[in-house]
Amino acid sequence: MPETIGWVGLGKMGLPMAQRLLNAGYPLHVWARNPEQTLSLRKQGAKIATDLIELAHRGQIICTILGDTHDVESVYRGMAPGIQPDTVFIDMTTAAPQVAARITALVAAKNAHFIDAPVTGGVAGAAAGTLTHFVGGNSETLQRCEAFLANLGQRSVYCGLSGSGYRMKLVNQTIIAGVFLGLAQGIALARASHFDLELVTAALNKGTASGMLFNSYAERMMEGSGDVTFTLGMLRKDLRLAQAEAELQQKQSLFLKFAVQCLNTACERFGPQAGVQMLSQLER
Repeated sequence: MPETIGWVGLGKMGLPMAQRLLNAGYPLHVWARNPEQTLSLRKQGAKIATDLIELAHRGQIICTILGDTHDVESVYRGMAPGIQPDTVFIDMTTAAPQVAARITALVAAKNAHFIDAPVTGGVAGAAAGTLTHFVGGNSETLQRCEAFLANLGQRSVYCGLSGSGYRMKLVNQTIIAGVFLGLAQGIALARASHFDLELVTAALNKGTASGMLFNSYAERMMEGSGDVTFTLGMLRKDLRLAQAEAELQQKQSLFLKFAVQCLNTACERFGPQAGVQMLSQLER
């Protein structure tokens, strides 16, 4: 029989991931600060925990995918009284790497296990089950969970000891920030040159400028509209974490400084809940 799963985090990524587990036949217990977020899962058969202690008590594997580092620490402190021995906790948040040691110690005090396993692949990947997990922690714990994680993603890459998954995610976010900013500037130049989307796509989608983010965002950036699947505020949060990690590693990053400045300007102009496609509108 599949393990009983506890789940916290029902945002743009977390909800479709939780739905995949229900569809795969896993008994699922969920908790959310806003009970309305749980309604669709309840209709599909999920059990709703009254609090975090109950959730931790019921799950054999507990997954969290939250907004930021503060949320991670708050949720794990809330679960602490209910933690059962041998439970595996998996955090998929993009968070500060230093939090991993604190959460590992918290759950280890109850003879439980923790791995940090943030994901990449976007909302579409969450729905399709094609995410990649960057995993830090005990490799034996990952081996124990690999079959479970295969329901959510196509790859789980072991990156090293506790916190290494978080660090790899910050590497990933630094790189995609460069792509987002370059794409935004390129689209702005195309617009100023009176090139329409059809021409830009025909010219670029088979060349070196093409790729997953080009295919997903070129139209949205050209129009300055479309679905919001990744916000300016979330990208800024991720880059601030990357900047802090670079400073801890005694590495100065001119790019991260520039990128955070761009995101600050974009958040002030369009609001942190606007999609990253609005980066292409900064110079209008």
